[in-house]
Amino acid sequence: MGVLIFKGMSIGILPGDFVISIDESGQSASKLVLSTAYNVIPLWLRIARDRLNDAKRASEDIASNWDDDADHQKAMLIAELAPSMEVVVACGIALDSLYDMLRPYAKLSESDINRWKANRTGRGAQIFEVIRRVLKPENKHVKEFKKAITDIIKFRDMAVHPTLELKNALSRPDLDVAVDWKFSAYRFSNAWACFNTTTQVLLFAHQREHLDQRLVVAFKNIFEALEELGVVRTNA
Repeated sequence: MGVLIFKGMSIGILPGDFVISIDESGQSASKLVLSTAYNVIPLWLRIARDRLNDAKRASEDIASNWDDDADHQKAMLIAELAPSMEVVVACGIALDSLYDMLRPYAKLSESDINRWKANRTGRGAQIFEVIRRVLKPENKHVKEFKKAITDIIKFRDMAVHPTLELKNALSRPDLDVAVDWKFSAYRFSNAWACFNTTTQVLLFAHQREHLDQRLVVAFKNIFEALEELGVVRTNA
């Protein structure tokens, strides 16, 4: 049986999965089992891209068709909220997956982990620290990277682990009514910023020249997969 191979997929042979044997009559036989690893970061980015398009259409509907009908207003806001939340969640998962890719190269010590636990260091700060250690962004980018990544993870977590704590209703520059904070936080403009940040972090990683060769190959594979999924054009 053949194996279906996707662009960017890692392929290899595990110990014991390639065997050559000779029977009593001298006839030889072989057995080969391929193993694969499909990186889901590109898939999460395609999910984010697709839902971002949905959020954009909903945002444009709000801009064009907002009226005084409360039921219509609520329907339009829900149509923007749902995909915008999904963009943030998908981007947060992609960054979490990037953390797992980079962690073996970050030289984290046991004392680093213990310090995170003692200080209750947030997941976003942990992800940023691993990215900082491995990708080594220039000092002028560090503050921007840290804020963007920690914000994405913060709002990912708030979407995945919601609370019914009462919070002040907020205004939006495009609306004439106050809304629950979620309709302000999870809207198209913020979802776009989230998606843009996540893709820029990956592009930055892909362009770094000092990385371990295994990471160079991994990021090359990610962008080949993104091209196959229609998210990017690598010749653009």
